[in-house]
Amino acid sequence: MSQGISVTYEINPPAGSSYGDLTRSNTLTFSLKSALDKGYDEYYAALRDAIESARGDVGNELTAWRDAVGKAELKKETKKTLKYDEVDEDEDE
Repeated sequence: MSQGISVTYEINPPAGSSYGDLTRSNTLTFSLKSALDKGYDEYYAALRDAIESARGDVGNELTAWRDAVGKAELKKETKKTLKYDEVDEDEDE
């Protein structure tokens, strides 16, 4: 059984964008050591919690990146791509 979850990402912002003190790459680690000796039920409960924590932490960090360089990213999108994305959003609703 795994002793933890590790999530690594690297952001490549558009040239010339300012992103303040945000770190371009990061590795987040979530430990499961406390649940290793307690059986499968405890282990999988801890695993679910670790995955949820990883999802939340990575989501928060990526949201900060989106907020910092979002306008620069829009310049990279073509009008056709943006129109296609709008159609997808309408279908999801």
